Amino acid sequence: MISLRTQNWQIDNVETVLFDKDGTFIDLHYFWGKMTELRVQEIIKRYKLEANNFERLCLCLGYDTKSGKMLPDGITALYSRSKIIEIFRKNLEDFGVFTTEEKLAEIFDEVSEFFYQDMVKYTKPIPEAIEFINLLKTAGVKLGIVTSDSVISTELTLKSFGWEDLFDIYVGRESSSQTKESGALTKIALEKLNANPKTTIMIGDAPMDYNSAKNAGVDRTILVATGQIDVDELKIVSEYVVENLSCVEIL
Repeated sequence: MISLRTQNWQIDNVETVLFDKDGTFIDLHYFWGKMTELRVQEIIKRYKLEANNFERLCLCLGYDTKSGKMLPDGITALYSRSKIIEIFRKNLEDFGVFTTEEKLAEIFDEVSEFFYQDMVKYTKPIPEAIEFINLLKTAGVKLGIVTSDSVISTELTLKSFGWEDLFDIYVGRESSSQTKESGALTKIALEKLNANPKTTIMIGDAPMDYNSAKNAGVDRTILVATGQIDVDELKIVSEYVVENLSCVEIL
């Protein structure tokens, strides 16, 4: 087993590390910004909305087109896909669009299928995180991914960057009918890795990751400020917070 240490805290007896994907080792602003734009463009086309609604609709999904950033209090930062669709459906009523969550899910899926064809173009790794993951792998730690993104997207990302051997398993939203926050995906990851929750840590960039771990019996979560939420806000959620993973020493 290993220990993880910063200037402010130390976590001992670590055998397994579970990673969130977007915002943790993938730049989520670039990735989800483009995905949001494509979703909104399809909504405008499908429901014959005025093009000048584009920026407002992107904001409804938590993306600021002017700054090119996902908003820390936007729905994409706070919720899993099913909840995002539920809220967005209600937002669309303000634009005169009355549809179902099932129909929106279909549209999102169609856009995703198109997006995946050029996904590498919109995917930027977070260098400090990739270096840290490689060090953990060298240290013999069991590694997994728990993401609210799809298994297909995760698999394509790993293959595109030659990271297939870095992670032992990965779990995505279609792995369970329950949300990431419920802890169901983390429990599946633990089972696949035959991992003890008491010697496992989660590493993520949002409260969702903390809740996902906690609800699966994983009491230690490192939150990194490489996503949408800054250090001070993350410290409200977890006692283990860093600017980025280069701040964490492996012992």
